[in-house]
Amino acid sequence: MVINTPTDGSSVILEPELVQSRIRTFWGYGSLEAPTWFVGMEEGLEPDATLVHLAERFRVAHGKTTTDMRRGMEYVYGHTRWFNRDAAIQPTWKYPIALYLYFKLGRIPAKEEILNFQALKLGDSEEKETMNVELMPLPSNKAHERTWLYGSLGIPGLSSRAEYIATYKPERVQKLRELFHTHKPKLAIFYSLTYLPDWTAVIGSEPEEITKGMYFAKTNSTACCIIPQSASFGMSYARLYEFAEKIHERINFF
Repeated sequence: MVINTPTDGSSVILEPELVQSRIRTFWGYGSLEAPTWFVGMEEGLEPDATLVHLAERFRVAHGKTTTDMRRGMEYVYGHTRWFNRDAAIQPTWKYPIALYLYFKLGRIPAKEEILNFQALKLGDSEEKETMNVELMPLPSNKAHERTWLYGSLGIPGLSSRAEYIATYKPERVQKLRELFHTHKPKLAIFYSLTYLPDWTAVIGSEPEEITKGMYFAKTNSTACCIIPQSASFGMSYARLYEFAEKIHERINFF
């Protein structure tokens, strides 16, 4: 085990089993029975988060496939600031939520509606409206080696971010494909074009490019949208709603 010592002198133990369990079994926030899935690459972290902060986050999810976005997460460092009435819109989720609400409401949602959904409903395991799925299970502030926190844990495959992706992503893609085709959500919104080949593997068919950099596919049970991340060059609400307008008649479960 790794014993981390915070600045206040207390000790927090991040046991390798917590990390390994998360890699094996954890898929995100909400319920896999939800009709809508938001599927991203990995969970983010606060810029100053350390292994000390991760211990509580990992304990909450230990042994679980999913957990609630809010219940039980009250003491996880930096988490609840996105999930209360005073929250700001979280950049990663704003476009997936906006696209979902466009289909649900039949119109462009107000920014207040996007924020309220994020703050109060996103990933609620009891309401079972949406599920936040993470392809890769270990949170990171950015997808860079310089922010990789897990190299000192002595766990196979975690000495670097590159090794982690090479070691665990193929199996996670296969497992996510199995979950996807077992639970059959009605709508899946994948965000990030970097992982377009992985999303295609999960869906099981080649998506059609509807507008530049935005894709659609439909299985027997699931309408699948693939959109860029919010940080992608040129991404905007205008582009998102142009895409939504072209496919909304093919989204027929609301």
